[in-house]
Amino acid sequence: MSYEATITSKGQITIPKKVRERLQLTEGQKVLFRFDEDGGVRMIGVPNDPMNRLKTARKRAAPLELDAAELLERERREWSRHV
Repeated sequence: MSYEATITSKGQITIPKKVRERLQLTEGQKVLFRFDEDGGVRMIGVPNDPMNRLKTARKRAAPLELDAAELLERERREWSRHV
């Protein structure tokens, strides 16, 4: 499924409602744009509550057979590359 948005003269876009709903994005929430090796970009909602971020990391670690601390360290390294 794809959605289109138009960039304004100030470089802003409105995230389509269906995308906001699917990503459960709320007003004032931050998003992360992560580039992949083949030139694509992913937009990820950043939880406002650090405990939610930890819970999300644990969920992501389970199928990878990583512990949460290892996954958090991996995420920190990834974030530092993009910030």
